[in-house]
Amino acid sequence: MKVLQTEEELKSHLKEQIQFLIRSSKSYDEGFEDEAKRLAVVIRVLVHDTSQSTSLLKLLKKKDILFYDTTVDLHQNTLLHQGGLAYMRISSNGAKYYAPLDDVPPYRANNKVPFDDWWNKTVYLDLNRNQFTRKSLVLAVSNTDGGAHVDPRLNKAYAGLSRFNSLGWKFFKNEVEKDFKNGPELPSIRQIAHEVLKSLADKFPEHF
Repeated sequence: MKVLQTEEELKSHLKEQIQFLIRSSKSYDEGFEDEAKRLAVVIRVLVHDTSQSTSLLKLLKKKDILFYDTTVDLHQNTLLHQGGLAYMRISSNGAKYYAPLDDVPPYRANNKVPFDDWWNKTVYLDLNRNQFTRKSLVLAVSNTDGGAHVDPRLNKAYAGLSRFNSLGWKFFKNEVEKDFKNGPELPSIRQIAHEVLKSLADKFPEHF
């Protein structure tokens, strides 16, 4: 026999998960980029539903809140690679992907959409025409790439994005072509966590 958790207990879990997001986000911003894997797990707990598990927001009947969408809209009919979650920074030390947080165009900073539109929106389109959503990124990182589980076999499209530069971006230093120092997947998770935290802060200010 199982014992049903009370609404107060569920609210306590929400407060804990928000604090997990805040602490791991702080660690990420201090240079521990692998904290994004913990962020992916918390995001999954908060919003991802399956036939066998229910997200915390759904248990609280709060999954109808609006979510901040900081990404640009991609054009499906272009042959170019595109991306809108992580930005690129190039300096004398090399090139990296990074999470812009609130440093996005003003018309994107306050744009809010329903959960399904946010979760399933295409946020990357690579050179192989693979599409990536927030859902696919969060689940790949949490379920297969070290968040809550390590799978010996990665999805080919995700491996291309995270390991083999399927977006195709390069930079040149002293006329020599060089790769970026990181992939876009973990900075993207950090940006998703930022969007989640802002969205929850609007609805549950008592937990911030």
